[in-house]
Amino acid sequence: MAATPLSTTDDMVTAKEIPSQQQQQQQQQQQQQQQQQQQQQQQQQQQQQQQQRYTTGRRWNHNDSPPTTPPPENEFQDLVVPSSSEPVDINADPLVAVIGVGYVGTHLVEVFSRNYQTLGFDVSAKRVLELRHIFAGYRGVSLTCDPSDLVRATHFLISVPTLLLPGNKVDTSYLRSALNTVAAHARPGSTVVIESSVAIGMTRDLLGPLAKLRGYYAGMSPERVDPGRLEPAAYAIPKVVSGLDDIVPGSLSAIVRLYSAVFDRIVPVSKPEVAEMTKLYENCQRMMCIAYVNEMADACRPHQIDPFEVCSAAATKPFGYMPYRPGVGVGGHCIPVNPHYLLSNGSFPLLAAASEAMNRRPAKIAERVIERAERVARKQNGGGKPRVLVVGVGFKAGQSTLSNSPGLALAEHLSVSGKVDVHFADPLVSQDVVPRIPRLDHDAWNRETLSSYSVIVVTVHQVGLDFALLDGLEGVDIEWWC
Repeated sequence: MAATPLSTTDDMVTAKEIPSQQQQQQQQQQQQQQQQQQQQQQQQQQQQQQQQRYTTGRRWNHNDSPPTTPPPENEFQDLVVPSSSEPVDINADPLVAVIGVGYVGTHLVEVFSRNYQTLGFDVSAKRVLELRHIFAGYRGVSLTCDPSDLVRATHFLISVPTLLLPGNKVDTSYLRSALNTVAAHARPGSTVVIESSVAIGMTRDLLGPLAKLRGYYAGMSPERVDPGRLEPAAYAIPKVVSGLDDIVPGSLSAIVRLYSAVFDRIVPVSKPEVAEMTKLYENCQRMMCIAYVNEMADACRPHQIDPFEVCSAAATKPFGYMPYRPGVGVGGHCIPVNPHYLLSNGSFPLLAAASEAMNRRPAKIAERVIERAERVARKQNGGGKPRVLVVGVGFKAGQSTLSNSPGLALAEHLSVSGKVDVHFADPLVSQDVVPRIPRLDHDAWNRETLSSYSVIVVTVHQVGLDFALLDGLEGVDIEWWC
């Protein structure tokens, strides 16, 4: 029997059901594009969740587990494989690497070099040159900007900046970069400790997956150094330490062994979240107390009460009172920033209010200074444009750093107003770093020049200035905030 031929209709159906090679390629390309889009969407969702982890402001209590959105287990999978896969010999002499040698890192290098070979690593070649001068007389200290030198290290202390993004969101970029550097060079069995101030849960979220993947002992030990403070010495300040023992058993013991050789007193705590909260609680308590004493100072004004006299009298109470003095605000990398780390994943209404009040304070004082300057100027020169001198723009006495400086913020508010001619005086701060506001040269710090100002605002008692010249200046309004 002859085979029945396909009908014309069957031919048409078959042609439609069997796509051409070009159509198949197009379908494959579409599928690949869809897969790529899905992967991008997943990555974006993960990033949003990770960022939301530090911006939700959700209230939680001690019965809750910390509100975390851990990064995926494969976050570090694509990192460079360490140049040596040989594990660290626990009997070998430690070589401590400090990642990020700014102010805190410099103290860590100094302290740990008392007992260990120490390697300071910083991404800035200029900074490394500065550090080589600082540590020129130190034995056992080496400094580098070459990350390949880190392969020799057995212990890694991370002390990089933890700053804020616009909108006061936590910036984890420096910490992530440091962890990437460690992951590319640290050997299994290394010890990795975060010294930087971080939000609650960040050590577990960011360091935990890497420690599990590479077999690192890991934990958190918050720095406690205070710029400008000479006593007590850094090694004499009790050191809080913690370990991720639930991820890598033995982490706390490894960290205690390392730190106990250089610090007079070690304070082990149960987990990194306790260490993180300890650091933030310490600094935020300080900020709230300063905000309160500033409110007291403002309340004294209409009653013609000297707030500094009140502070001195209150300080005579031998219990239940800690002395604070009013000021223009708070500055530096810690006190103004740490509240936002606590607020990123917790509810602290009092802290939020104090932080907001502190942020507004330089502008508030600027408004009052302008009013006073205009009144004084009318008496001095019949109402010409007032001149205001801001003394001290470093963020605190003895410091040239401008980070979150309240004195600088005050000067900028005065300048932007356009209502006064403003200058600043600070022997530690050059004109180059504050180009927008004229600097009073040191030679011009004399009674004749100082008498030409309507108002002089002393924000910090900066070294190198003879403040006795301010006594008895006729016709000049002196406002002291230190």
